[in-house]
Parts: sequence; C-alpha cells; structure tokens
Amino acid sequence: MLFLPTPLIAEDLPRTSHVPDTWTAPHWSRCPGGCPAFRYIFLATLLTALCSHTARAAADLFDRTIEELGELRVTSVSRRSEPMKETASSIYVITAEDIRRSGYNSIPEILRLAPGVEVAREGAHSWTISIRGFNSDLSNKLLVLIDGRSVYSPLYAGVFWDAQDTLLQDIERIEVISGPGGTMWGANAVNGIINIITRSATETKGFLMELGTGDEQQVVVGLRHGWSLSEDLATRVYAKYSEREPSLQMSGEKGVDESRTARAGFRMDWERDNNTDVTLQGDLYTSELGAFLPGSFTLGTLPGPQFEGDVDIAGHNLLARWLHRLDSDATLQFQGSYDHTARDIPNIFDERRHTLDLDFQHQFRYGTRHNIIWGADYRLTTDRLKNTIFATFVPDERTDRTYSLFAQDEIALIPDRLFLTVGTKLQKNDYTDFELQPNLRINWLASERQSLWAAVSHAVRIPARLNTDLRLTVPVSVPGLPVPLYVNVSGNENFRSEDLTATEVGYRFGFSQDLSLDVSLFYNQYDKLQTQEAGPISAVGDPPEYLLLPATLQNGMEGDTSGGSLVVNWQPLAAWRLQFQYDHLEMDLSLKPGATDTGALGIAGNSPSSQAAVHSFLKLPYELEFFTSIRYTDELTSFDIPDRTAVDLSLGWRPVVNLRTSLTVRNLTDDAHLEFGGGNLIERSVYLRAVWTF
Repeated sequence: MLFLPTPLIAEDLPRTSHVPDTWTAPHWSRCPGGCPAFRYIFLATLLTALCSHTARAAADLFDRTIEELGELRVTSVSRRSEPMKETASSIYVITAEDIRRSGYNSIPEILRLAPGVEVAREGAHSWTISIRGFNSDLSNKLLVLIDGRSVYSPLYAGVFWDAQDTLLQDIERIEVISGPGGTMWGANAVNGIINIITRSATETKGFLMELGTGDEQQVVVGLRHGWSLSEDLATRVYAKYSEREPSLQMSGEKGVDESRTARAGFRMDWERDNNTDVTLQGDLYTSELGAFLPGSFTLGTLPGPQFEGDVDIAGHNLLARWLHRLDSDATLQFQGSYDHTARDIPNIFDERRHTLDLDFQHQFRYGTRHNIIWGADYRLTTDRLKNTIFATFVPDERTDRTYSLFAQDEIALIPDRLFLTVGTKLQKNDYTDFELQPNLRINWLASERQSLWAAVSHAVRIPARLNTDLRLTVPVSVPGLPVPLYVNVSGNENFRSEDLTATEVGYRFGFSQDLSLDVSLFYNQYDKLQTQEAGPISAVGDPPEYLLLPATLQNGMEGDTSGGSLVVNWQPLAAWRLQFQYDHLEMDLSLKPGATDTGALGIAGNSPSSQAAVHSFLKLPYELEFFTSIRYTDELTSFDIPDRTAVDLSLGWRPVVNLRTSLTVRNLTDDAHLEFGGGNLIERSVYLRAVWTF
C-alpha cells in the first residue's frame, strides 16, 4: 500500500533495512544443491509416497488432467477465447480448484501460485507485486484487470492492492501473462498482465456462507445468494467482512497496521438468446487501515512525532458488457465501466477519483487464413486532491483522456500448424500525445502436444500524476546540522513514457496426459526509466532557516533484463498433482549521459534473481485434500534480506456434501521474516475456514 513515496536522492541517504538474526531462518547453502527448498521437497515427496496407496482409492479425482489443463480457454492474450497451449505468450492460469485447495484467503497470496510473479508482503495489508523485475512500493509496469476492468491507479500507474478483493469462491480463474501486452491492452501492460475473471451468475445459484478465523486473519464472514429471475436471466449478490491483526514490527512489538474491510456487490447475466450475452455487475467497499503516519510540520521546523492513525479508503464500481456472436467465427463486444475511488491518508494527501472506461472490439475471420480483431478504447479520469505540505499536486484537480485504436491479425501461414500474428495499438494521451505499441508473434504447433513460439513487442508506461504534478517535501534528519534539511522532489511536465522492447521465445511439450513442460525465455530492453536528479543544496533565509535539496523526476536510466521461466506439471497418480516452477532474472541498469541518480540503480536489487516453487495437490480418502507449497526466494540485495524458503500447508475436509472446511498454516519454517525493505515482519499464521453451500 502506498503511504509514503520516500525519495532516495543521494547515496548517503539510507537505502537498506537489516533483519535481526533472531528473525531469519537458518542459513543453508544456496540453491539448487543445498537450499532448504529441496530438502522440504524431498520430505513432502516421501510423505506423499507413503500415502499414495490410499490416494489411489480416492473417489473424487481432479477436475482436469494435465493435458486438459492445457486446453483451458483464455482471453487475456489476444482478447478472444483460445486454448492456453496454443497461445504465443508466457501465460499461466490459476484455476478455481487451485484457489480452493491452497487455502489462501487473499488475491496477493493466491498470486504466489503463479510462476514469475514477485509477491512480497510488507505488512498486514500492504504488498509489493511485479513481474520480471522493478518491484517496489510504486510498481508501475503491471496491468491488473478484474473481469476486463482496469484497476491501476492513474495517480502513480500502479495498483492499490489493499483495495482489490472479492468473494474468492466467485473467482473462476486468474490469467497471469509474463511479458508485454500493450498491443491489446495499452499503456502499463509492460512487464505483465493479471486478469481476475469471476464466474457467471448462472454458475452461482443458491446460498453460500463462509466463516474464517485465525491468529492473523481474525475474522472473515462472506455471504452470497444467487437465483434465476427467468429461464435465461440469473443474478447473485454478496457481502464480505474481514478483520486482520497488525503485523510484527522489527522491534518485536506489534504494529498498528490492523485492518477492517467491508464490501458487497452483485452480478447479473442474461443469455438473451443463443447469440447474445449481457453482463451487469458492481461492487462497493470501505476499509480502515491502521498505519504510522507522519507528524505535521511547517518549513523551518522538524516534523512532529509519528502517530497511530487510520487510512480510510472506499470506492464503488459498475461494469456493463454486451457480447454478440455474429456467427461461429465472429463476435462484437461493447464494454463500459465506471470506477470511483477515495483514499484519505492524514498529513499526506486525500484523493477522490472518477474513471470512465469505454471499450469496443470486433473479431472476425477473413478468408481461410486471417483471424482479425480490432477495436477502440476511451478512458476519462478526473481527480480532486486535498494537498498537504508533505505532498502537493499542482494542479489539485485534473482531468485526463486517453484514446486508443488497435488491430491484430493472426495469419495461418500453414493451416492448423504455423501462425503469424501482427498487430499494433495507437494511443493518444494527455501526457505524451501519441504512442505506438506494435507486436509480432509466430507460433508453430509442431504436433498435438508440442509448440514453439517467439515474439517481439514494444510497450510503454505512460506518465502518471506522480511523475508530472507532484511536489514532495521530505524532512531529513542529519546529525550536526544547525537547521532542518528538506528534500524537495518535483514532477516534470516533460516526463516521457518509459519504453520497453521485448524479445521472447517459448516452448511447450506435453509428454503425456500426465506430464507437461513449459519453458519461456526473454530479453527486455528499457529506455527512459525514471530517475530523481538532484540539484545543489540552497539555504533559505538570512540567517538560514532551513536547507533545501531540490530534485526533479527525469528519464535518466536505461538498461536490459533477461531471464526465463520453467514450469513442469506432473500427475503421477490420479489423485496427486505436482508442479515445479523455476524463474531466473538478471537486471543490468545504467544511467544515461548527464544523469546522476545512482540510487535509482538500486531497484535492480529489489527483485530476487531466482525463485523456485513446488506445489503439491493431493486427494486422500474420506474427502480429505492436502496442499503443500514450498517456495524459495533469492536474496534482495537492496535491503540485505537473505534468501528464504517458505512452506505453506493446507488440509481440506468435506464432511458432508455441502460443507467444506480447511486448516491452513503459512510460513511453517520460521517464526517471522522480512519480505521487503521498510516492511514489517511476516509471522507464521494459522487459518481455519468453513464454507457452506445450500
């Protein structure tokens, strides 16, 4: 969660946080040979092998085989439905079954199931999430959608994860794309896309009640009722309330970042005829998020002490979608959404924002070889900010408009075997005028179970209010100075879009219906990345009342990243599914001529160079399910956070047909650990959940 976008101007300002040895897990030699992940993998495999003879007898087997998982249809790559295994992109799908079996109770936690996603928790309700590097409190190269509605904030081009939630039982799947998607989705779809897709109201009829409690997540109460209004019209309503305990401070004392959240919503689906679907849905929410907040001050004085307070957030949204099938190979779709958000952070800023999105797309076939999709988007966002001396936006009210046209053609060079995709998006925005985001992809379906793909794409991250309009004043305590020192960071109306040119290649191979391999490699070249360029320190007043260190946001950094992802799915038994994931990332950033912000280079150390995970889903007799997640995360050099291994376990039981229970233990391997700089310690926790359907 964004509380304090602290600027790091000079090398002598502190950049690191140290974890007390008492809170770190025992040190083992580094992966792959000696890291604890592989020891836990061995133990989990041994335990499962001992249970395998009884697992064979489990009557309720997995919903899909490994081969059938590859046939899952996804929409986030090309904005049309297609089998996942035939996409020319690095895509992973978290299914509703995965969510339920994992026992996780928040969207950020669920994203830990996906390869390549960097998920770090900073406190009870604050997270940093990115894909392919550049993770921070202000991560801004990831586009997040909920049912196709963009939830990134135009304030800073990132996502307020503390505001993103729903009834988890209503999520059908989460599609996670690693790599750019600017051609289809526009600005901010730079390093990846996360699309959270909820279930149709026709699939959620009846009553559902969820009760959950634990030592960290104290209370979760969820209610949902779905019913048919007519033969072709269904609707549902839901409500959810949750309370979370504060996290642990580095001192060992409890923090103040507790949270209380209430939300409600509805969805209505109308299958008007065999060719037309209409969806109407909406949500509203309100939260109180505890935090340490900065004391007030005036220039020439030091700020008062921090105080315990609440960050109040609220919002509501409405989405309408009309989909018409012209024939078996052509569709028309119109979608409109309205989103209102409010965020009040005492002594920092108070934001009120209204956003309107309109989207049209048309997909059709031309001849026997062309599958064309084209469309247009319009976004209107207006805000009103209550400024403070700490954070001032000039002007304090602003309206921005974005217009887009896109077109993409999938050409069958060899029918059913070799496909070439060519497309681009032309976008006009109020910050940098016109932006072009083309892509070229080729996909070779070598056999029924084998495919090879490659892509070259260009994507941009357009500026946000923070980049152009912010005036940030931060008091800096320097021992020995006779007067206060302030760092003053100013936005730049000439700030340009951050550019990415990405080259990707991938290979998928299904050895059998029970074993598959998915490999993707990438090389990204970035230009015009953000830096904070400092000016000379000046004294204000005679005699001096305070010192001022000015800095301006510039596009002073460039660089490249490279790496890849490996995913192996294996179902050795009908009742046991294993998944192995490995991700590697190398970041090489440098300052452009004239740039001096060496601190900006430290963002390369915010992301682990290696991540590995094993997820085990096991079905046992007597309606028992056992989930194990073993995750290894390499060190974060920017914060002196050592590499770590985390183990999560969840035991599910369905004592009767309409009741499911689960007991989940997170972070089994240590009492507490730090996951990101400046955050609180993340403790071991236990969570008990019961879900009734009737």
